[in-house]
Amino acid sequence: MSDGYFRHHQRPNKSNQSREALAVCLSLRHSLVSSMFLPLFLVAVLPAVLGQNTGDPIVYDLQHNITSLVGTWSTGSMHVIPGPDFAEPAEVRFTYPSTTGVGVSFSDDGWYEYAQYSFVSNATDPTCITGYMLWSHGTYTNEVNGSMFLVPNGDGYQQVQKTCAAVSNLIENNNDTIVVNWWNIKQDTELGFVLTMQKFDGTYWAPFKQYSTSPNMLPTQKLRNVTLPADVSIGTRSLEERSGARSLGVSLVLMGAAFAFGLVSIAL
Repeated sequence: MSDGYFRHHQRPNKSNQSREALAVCLSLRHSLVSSMFLPLFLVAVLPAVLGQNTGDPIVYDLQHNITSLVGTWSTGSMHVIPGPDFAEPAEVRFTYPSTTGVGVSFSDDGWYEYAQYSFVSNATDPTCITGYMLWSHGTYTNEVNGSMFLVPNGDGYQQVQKTCAAVSNLIENNNDTIVVNWWNIKQDTELGFVLTMQKFDGTYWAPFKQYSTSPNMLPTQKLRNVTLPADVSIGTRSLEERSGARSLGVSLVLMGAAFAFGLVSIAL
């Protein structure tokens, strides 16, 4: 092997050296830029990721004050409206709306009223449906971290009917505090003002549309004599009993039949 051959194959490749040097420079530059901008990225992104559920104080801004929370709000077709057309606490009765949904009213002196009419299907047997009618009222507070607490006055109640249960219709006390993790109000071009509220478990109620700017409420005082503990039933009623326009039992039967024929599904 000649000296010339040895020298030719051992000579450093200047082109490769240049490329390697450039790669090292670019890598150092990328690391430097990343280290400089990572804190800025975190500052910009983390508030959006964490939102208002951090427990830190927030400022109630335009998202909360685009219009007043005071008034009456309802989901879906807005057929579930709190007030005397929904509940009769003294008689422990309900008037059944034509469709399911949730309604809530807020007054400017810290009172709320909550109304709910819903169906829940059974995963094992979709035709075994549970129907709920629920009413409560009490006081609400807006916390510094953006959450809201609805604390009942102690006279709330609910009706539960199960199409496949031995005891098909039960009236019982219901005075659970409603925890709203986060809420805001936006203005939709078609729906008008829309209230969004997040539940304690991170899920959301269906959007609430503004029904009226005044709270639709029963008197803000205890409206029935509650003598039993909250976990003790206060009565039962037959599936056929009617209160108002529609019986919860009849609604369950119709809904179960629709399930059997695959005509409807329940979205919670």
